[in-house]
Amino acid sequence: MERQPYLSVRAFRVFLGASILTALSAMLGNVVDGIIVSHLIDYNAMSATSLGKPIIQAYYTVYQLVGLGGSVLVAKAMGAGDMARANRIFSTNAMVLVAFGAVMLLVGAFFVDNVVQLMCSNPELHDYARQYFRPLLLGAVSFMGVYFLGGYTAIDGAPRLVSAAMITDNLVNLGMDYVMVKYLEMGVTGSSVATVIGHVVACCILLTHYAGDRTKYRFSFSRWSHLGESCSTGLPFAVASVCMTVYLYATQFIIGHHLGADALFVFSVVLNIMALYNMFISGACSTMQQLAALQLGLNDYYGHRTTVSSAFRFLNTSLGTVCVLLLCFPQGVAGMFDCPDRLLPECCYSIRIYSVAFWLFCLLYLLMVNYKLLQRTALANVISFSLNLSVIPVIWLMAVLVPQLVWWSNLVAYGLVLLAALALSAAVRRRDKTLRPVSLLPTVLPFPTYDRSFRYSLETMNQTFEEITRWLTVRRLPEETVFRVRVVAEELMANIAEHGHRRSRKAFIDVRLLVQPEQVILSLADDSPPFNPVENKDKGIGLKIANGEASHISYKFQFGQNITTVTVAT
Repeated sequence: MERQPYLSVRAFRVFLGASILTALSAMLGNVVDGIIVSHLIDYNAMSATSLGKPIIQAYYTVYQLVGLGGSVLVAKAMGAGDMARANRIFSTNAMVLVAFGAVMLLVGAFFVDNVVQLMCSNPELHDYARQYFRPLLLGAVSFMGVYFLGGYTAIDGAPRLVSAAMITDNLVNLGMDYVMVKYLEMGVTGSSVATVIGHVVACCILLTHYAGDRTKYRFSFSRWSHLGESCSTGLPFAVASVCMTVYLYATQFIIGHHLGADALFVFSVVLNIMALYNMFISGACSTMQQLAALQLGLNDYYGHRTTVSSAFRFLNTSLGTVCVLLLCFPQGVAGMFDCPDRLLPECCYSIRIYSVAFWLFCLLYLLMVNYKLLQRTALANVISFSLNLSVIPVIWLMAVLVPQLVWWSNLVAYGLVLLAALALSAAVRRRDKTLRPVSLLPTVLPFPTYDRSFRYSLETMNQTFEEITRWLTVRRLPEETVFRVRVVAEELMANIAEHGHRRSRKAFIDVRLLVQPEQVILSLADDSPPFNPVENKDKGIGLKIANGEASHISYKFQFGQNITTVTVAT
């Protein structure tokens, strides 16, 4: 019985839906705004909404630096059973993000004209940009709330609530967008107000999770403790997002200045396609880094590898499908944004090129996240900096020298980054042949590990007990330790099997043993209904025996699974 990927893949899928919908909420509002105003106002109004993308990306950058970096630390702390540390990080991140939202509110109230002058190089778009920017700046707290609450609520075991909140967010945004622009005649202002209202509704739904005893988090006034650690962990993601913000600003400035308003409209259409790709990459990255962080906290290296593989497989399948559709039907996308007939050929041409370029971008970004999780910081930072910044000089040179090739800029730049990443990863692997090519995932575990999976039956469970006994004996552990580990494993797995049958389904169980200096760690994961063997230790003789033989037992229910970790001193 070898370890099977069933539970790891199932956990990935449980979290993925909530992550994608959170990313969708972040990206879709601006895309919907562009579609609505292009049809109900004019195509210059759509270009103005595209100019707001750097503002939204800047918000997401701050969240990635503080909130997303902190969420990785929270997942690791929860995996290690340290809820006090998790609570301190959670509280610090919440306070920082609220403070940032308050600062942006002041910017929107007093400095919106300065922001317009900075971000819009085309004077004929200034009025539209001013109308669209002001609500985005005043409503910054709602953006921070959606990002923060969406990520942390999913980690806290309520991904379905996150999904419901994000679906509601997008429906409210879509409906209010149409009403405010068409019927209330609020123009471009109405489109950004609708986005903020959708986010506020989503935040209210997510806050219901924090009423009563449904959350594991407890707010702690930690005086900004752990902020530096959160920022350090989130730095590669934030660097990539900062570079994306610079990219959005610089490329739109270059195209608007050198090629004019028509080219800026075509590029705005392309950037809205990029938002679709970002939905998938953000969902995959958020899921991978938080689930993998939990697995690394549990020393579950097989689960970590499975999660990374699932993320790459999901991304290739989803983006490959999107790419094929865009290559075959670019006219449909151009029509969504009411593209003028005279610009249709160029718009379709650019859509086809960028459909491939953005796919490559997403794969490189996911590779960067993987390197960060593996603490390959230098490699992660190289990709973070170069992925977007390399495009700027390329697009400037092409806009000046060969404007007819300007839409190839991204694909050329990403190709160069890919070659650099392959060369650097090959250099790392030459020093350590135990690493997998390109991904650099370790193939040799740091501790002797027993790793098995089975769907419950009396025969397979008895076979597992015998395997555990033989495996521990080979490691030359004391007989008393071998006996205690086997007793704990028998009692807890019997409880899982019994509990898993309560709803007429057989429990699927992952069993892991790690032999470390002075202790053996037994980890059990199963997909039966939630049941805490520590809180219920007095409800059966088997659980009393297990708790008595173990040096320490911890339990958590995350990603739709019971996770029980037992320490037995040697």
